[in-house]
Amino acid sequence: MIENLLAVAPPRTQASFYRTAVGAEVDLLLELPGGREPWAIEIKRTLAPRVEKGFHSARADLVPARSWVLYPGADRSLAAGVEAIGFTAALTELAATALAQGAS
Repeated sequence: MIENLLAVAPPRTQASFYRTAVGAEVDLLLELPGGREPWAIEIKRTLAPRVEKGFHSARADLVPARSWVLYPGADRSLAAGVEAIGFTAALTELAATALAQGAS
């Protein structure tokens, strides 16, 4: 999943993970070029994804522009600033961001 996301991300996107000693954690942190706020992505294999307290703590630390829970389903939902998004939709949206950045 991560390699596919990076393949469609804007050029010069930096990818990392985030973890603190007290358990705040993000599976994938994308820092898009241009000094924008990062995107925080949690990856789940279940069709009923939910995020743990550590992800919310990391979001408070990082203040990301986007917060996604990537999962194998197709439905999209938004709760507490975190969007559950299917893998295919995430690829499409990230690719569109890359195209938009290339056009500007």
